[in-house]
Amino acid sequence: MVTGDPAALAAEFPVLAGLEPLAWVAGGLLVAPFAGGRDPDEQRARLAAMSLPWRADPGPVPPLPFPAAVGGGVYRRSPGHAPAPPGVPEVVLVDGEGFGLAEHVTTGMCLDLMGDLPDGPALDAGCGSGILALAWGRLGRGPVLAVDLDPHAVTQARESAWASGLDALVTVRRAGLQSLSHDEVHGRVVLVNAPRIAQDALLSVRGEPVPSAMLVSGLSSGAMDEVIGAWATRGLRAGRREAAGRWHAATLHA
Repeated sequence: MVTGDPAALAAEFPVLAGLEPLAWVAGGLLVAPFAGGRDPDEQRARLAAMSLPWRADPGPVPPLPFPAAVGGGVYRRSPGHAPAPPGVPEVVLVDGEGFGLAEHVTTGMCLDLMGDLPDGPALDAGCGSGILALAWGRLGRGPVLAVDLDPHAVTQARESAWASGLDALVTVRRAGLQSLSHDEVHGRVVLVNAPRIAQDALLSVRGEPVPSAMLVSGLSSGAMDEVIGAWATRGLRAGRREAAGRWHAATLHA
């Protein structure tokens, strides 16, 4: 258990989120730092870096299907984690088979780069778990159409939108990217954290639509260069680019 007054706990929450918060209690926050498959050495380092006092309090831990985390200004958690303190935007992700639940480096890069994009209606192309669509909606950036061909991902994203209270802002639909209409891509902010085959399907949409801006991820360096080049022929210019290991992410702007 981490102890402190509400203001101190809220200020420390970006660190506390990595300690698997379970419940708010009188005087503090119950955490389970070694649950959910976290690396024990990383968790000991987190505990050592924390400025608030804590004590071991063994007890039952509910199933945690993936780690909680704060990134891009959004706290993402499972239904078994404690909710965010007041003032901290959060999304709730139900367990499922869609990509993007845990701390995959491409998800983290995308959340960090979203702040470089303009507000407006968005398309989450190949939405997986729906994390990017939910973050866009939660941060008040605009409504989102989230599409994926995998029916399991569509179900998960839809249920996560409902669990997050975002079902009015985030519309989830099963569709192949190549089947999207021109107007479902043109003029939107497009978020596409997906392999090359999905990137090419998006480029094949009829009428050669031009997004207002893009966040492209899930690609190696060479593939990213090629995808950026393809969108450049439609007038999009490259913005900021990040890399983590073999994975690259970049923003594009009209």
